[in-house]
Amino acid sequence: MSYNKQNKPAPGAIAAATTQPAPEPIPMALANFEHLPDNAFVREPVVRGLYGISHATVWRWVKAGFIPKPVKLSAQSTGWRVADLRAALRAKAEEVAA
Repeated sequence: MSYNKQNKPAPGAIAAATTQPAPEPIPMALANFEHLPDNAFVREPVVRGLYGISHATVWRWVKAGFIPKPVKLSAQSTGWRVADLRAALRAKAEEVAA
């Protein structure tokens, strides 16, 4: 933060320091997750949104077995089965409730 001669924050310095980045838009598949068929596939942004985690944490949790493993859809495309995610979320909810 920059200061002026009176040792006070320069105009606009506080606004610049406190400005938050714009949130990412919610993927359509996440907004409509409950309406997707079980045989549908979703991409990583939806998984991040379902669990409220970062990109790196998605892959750490897949490796640890907390999130189902994705399916390779093509050479450069990976997706998760909606049915697998629903089952994992349901199991976690039952575990927490018990």
